[in-house]
Amino acid sequence: MVRDPTRTTARNEEPELPPNIFVIGLLHDLKAGNYSRQAWGAFIRASWVRSLQIIQENGELRSSWLRFAVAGITGIVIATVAVLRFAPQDALLFLVTSLLWWGVLMSDVGLHLGLMVNLESGELQRTLGWPNRLTELRGFSSIWVAWGAHWASGGVYVPLVAVFGVAAATDLVDGWLARRRHAATRWGRLYDPFIDGIFFSVSAISLAAIGVVPQWLAALITFRYAFPIVGGMAFLFVRRRTLRVRHTMWGRLSSGGIAVTVFAAAGMTWLGLPFSTVAPGLYVAVCIAMLGAFITILLKGIEQA
Repeated sequence: MVRDPTRTTARNEEPELPPNIFVIGLLHDLKAGNYSRQAWGAFIRASWVRSLQIIQENGELRSSWLRFAVAGITGIVIATVAVLRFAPQDALLFLVTSLLWWGVLMSDVGLHLGLMVNLESGELQRTLGWPNRLTELRGFSSIWVAWGAHWASGGVYVPLVAVFGVAAATDLVDGWLARRRHAATRWGRLYDPFIDGIFFSVSAISLAAIGVVPQWLAALITFRYAFPIVGGMAFLFVRRRTLRVRHTMWGRLSSGGIAVTVFAAAGMTWLGLPFSTVAPGLYVAVCIAMLGAFITILLKGIEQA
């Protein structure tokens, strides 16, 4: 799909997500092999070989990925030094868990550099691009939100509020940058909802664990993100077609409502304000938005089935 240079993309318009012919071919081969152990082995080998080819053949993109990985490690070390100031007993475990999670995320990105295809030009990007970097950082920040909740249980709320606030803001900025710079990629379109699911679910569960938000809300938020991910994977393997993933109004409203609710719960608790006075209204708004998101997901899924 190539963008017409004479055509101006509307501010809120998203380019279509074309089918991934390579993946579809692998899925058909998998079915032809009756999902046997040998068929799965061939599926994994072909995916692995393709990933290595892309890494080897695209030096600029590989360098961009490596620079980002090193920058992340540097940031983790700096953050660990800061942790030494107020929670020295947690510094080593903080460093280890942060490095492990960053390693998992960056390894996954490295294996999926082939998804860094610009949705408008149809070409593989030369760099990761800031929209994708921000999305990845939001996913990484989930581990720091969990640590922030741990420290908040001891009365130190600043790390939790600061990390969650900045990370939640990237959910708005990454999409805006992608549209403004015509830099939307297949990776970003597919991974953005997955990263959101990790970030908001971990945040809600962490706050529920320390009693800041109710457990039922954390469970509902987790289900809200798990449902489309599991459904999309099932659609992929059963129908052997990639879903036309798009952001929807209800999806944005539910994510925004969740972000505001979690941030308000943490921030007001930190400031000693009664969150219970605004909690019912926020919970109702979030539930309505999530219901709208569920209905939209079901309708879109049925439409594409």
